[in-house]
Amino acid sequence: MASDGNAAAGTAHAPVAVMVVDPPVVAGTARRGVVGAVGGAYDVGVLETARRYTRDLYRHATALREAVTPHDGTVPRRTTVWAQEGLSEAQPRERLGGVQVAAQQAQETLETREAPQGKAHGAQAREEAARRVPTVRLGHLQATQRLRQAGLGWKSSGGCVNRNVRVCTSLEAVRTATVTKVIDLKRRSGCPVVITGGTEVGHAPGPYSHHEGYKLDIKPNRCISGYIKREYPYQRTRGDGAPLYGDSETVYAREPDHWDILFR
Repeated sequence: MASDGNAAAGTAHAPVAVMVVDPPVVAGTARRGVVGAVGGAYDVGVLETARRYTRDLYRHATALREAVTPHDGTVPRRTTVWAQEGLSEAQPRERLGGVQVAAQQAQETLETREAPQGKAHGAQAREEAARRVPTVRLGHLQATQRLRQAGLGWKSSGGCVNRNVRVCTSLEAVRTATVTKVIDLKRRSGCPVVITGGTEVGHAPGPYSHHEGYKLDIKPNRCISGYIKREYPYQRTRGDGAPLYGDSETVYAREPDHWDILFR
């Protein structure tokens, strides 16, 4: 009997002639180049290992089919990680923090509205989305530290920081975006910028007011005044007689002793 090429001298089981009754699996052919033959000389141990491996593959495939195919024969339903955890695709959003949920909803609103209506309504959709995202605010100490690090000054005519006293200059609860934008103004202009009015009481009320953290007053000087008038077009004259300069994002009102700036 010919050797199968896998058995070595001293092998415990001598090759025997067998007939494979399972689906054809060539585990160890009698000689190299003979592929697909059902009958031949095989090592019994190798053949048994091949049979077990084939059965394991078949069982695994069957288990996978049963896991995704309903017993009633309907079309298999796509299984997601959320479904495996017993959740609907809407539920994971509830596990996010409030800011993340609002931001995600705002982004969905923006995408939904911009797609059919085009870019003409993009700015309006972005503004509405921004209003839905909770505003991040800073304490007075945090805000003044950021301003100081960026080279901006801060001055109080009353020498105090109490938000409830009108002669004080307070940055308590100012928006982070407002601080970021006034720092950007200093960097772009290259001019000295000194904050003289913040979120303290005594300013005009409104949704985009000082108290709400959208506006700051800065001390005028030749450099910053020239930059504002040069870079931002004149818009109109406000009811109190202050000329307005700016664009859709920022409005500069020239009051007698300061610039009143709205950062949207």
